[in-house]
Amino acid sequence: MLKILPCYTAFKLVLTSSLFLFVLTPLSYSAEIRVGQGILPPYGIKDSNSGIEVDIVRAALAVKGHTVTVRYVPFGRVGKEFEDGKIDAANTLTASSGVKANYSDSHISYQNVATVLKESDLNVTNIEGLGSLKVVAFVKASIFLGKEFAEMAKKNTKYREVADQSTQNKLLMSGRTQAVVGDIRIFKYYNKIIKDQIALKEVVFYKIFEPTAYSVGFKDANIRDDFNVGLKAIRDSGEYDKILAKYVSE
Repeated sequence: MLKILPCYTAFKLVLTSSLFLFVLTPLSYSAEIRVGQGILPPYGIKDSNSGIEVDIVRAALAVKGHTVTVRYVPFGRVGKEFEDGKIDAANTLTASSGVKANYSDSHISYQNVATVLKESDLNVTNIEGLGSLKVVAFVKASIFLGKEFAEMAKKNTKYREVADQSTQNKLLMSGRTQAVVGDIRIFKYYNKIIKDQIALKEVVFYKIFEPTAYSVGFKDANIRDDFNVGLKAIRDSGEYDKILAKYVSE
């Protein structure tokens, strides 16, 4: 014979079951993430609150319902801002940076290259090949690009570094230097910026440096996991490639 439970007893069973399931089911929540971003167009552009990395991080975190507030700082200060607790996530870092964080999957790679005018017929197959040329690089390139490059820079009396990377492009296009050294996307971005200021010429990129894969460092491992899920989603959907194309032609 079917036994009918009193309403109160039935309610207790439903409530207990619901609480049990609530405990076993991971919480789904959205958060406002404070992201530290180095000022380095086209990766991080303070004036427009955008950039390749900014847009990628926003889009990836949005997949799980998170929103982003960006704190723009000089590129070299991002790690310190993270350690001081001023931000929840640091962009752009590597696990070898020394900063203790929950590191994401790599979301971007920087590719430094030696760029020359095609009409110059220069063939730069290695770092040593820059030793006899007029070379302009980004500030602290002699520190960041390894021992071999540092030795070349020290011996080459025609080597110099400039803070404004658009200057690199102008010097190359005007023939006032023979080669420039820097990230390929940065070069392409500034070519778009200066196209109305100077006649652009065809160039050749020599990938004589290894690419550097970067990640985002998070305080919260759960947010890091959400970011990784979102990053895969925007790559699979094609949104990632659209972000890159927005700033430079690949």
